[in-house]
Amino acid sequence: MSEILDTPLGRVALETSGALVKEVHLGARGRPAPPRPTTPLARDLSRYFSGEPVKFDDYEVDLTGYTEFQRRVYDATRAIPPGEVRTYGEIAAAIGKPGASRAVGNALGRNPACIVIPCHRVVAANGGLGGFTSGLRWKRDLLRLEGADAL
Repeated sequence: MSEILDTPLGRVALETSGALVKEVHLGARGRPAPPRPTTPLARDLSRYFSGEPVKFDDYEVDLTGYTEFQRRVYDATRAIPPGEVRTYGEIAAAIGKPGASRAVGNALGRNPACIVIPCHRVVAANGGLGGFTSGLRWKRDLLRLEGADAL
């Protein structure tokens, strides 16, 4: 099921198949959003964007076609608590691939489910935000929403 959410930070598109998350895309365009979220994920994302603490741990993301390396990056990224950040290098070390920080960044750039896999919580070693497929404004705003110090 596809759904669009209007949030205080912008539009978000999501696609689910039953309990499986297929995609969460920030900065969506297109059809109007329904008046109320209809899927459990949409309701949780609405709560999240309202500033409520929400755990997305129980959502399974469809990673069909993704490599074992990418899956390990996504698992390590999902372990970062809200309000905290890790560097690309820390994620690389956590999955046993020190020195693979650029590959971690590439994997996160292909993340199919932003927020559920919180790639916005991964930053550069120099204290900068690093990159973000949806744009650095989204990354900064999501980190602020979660109360992260690293901006």
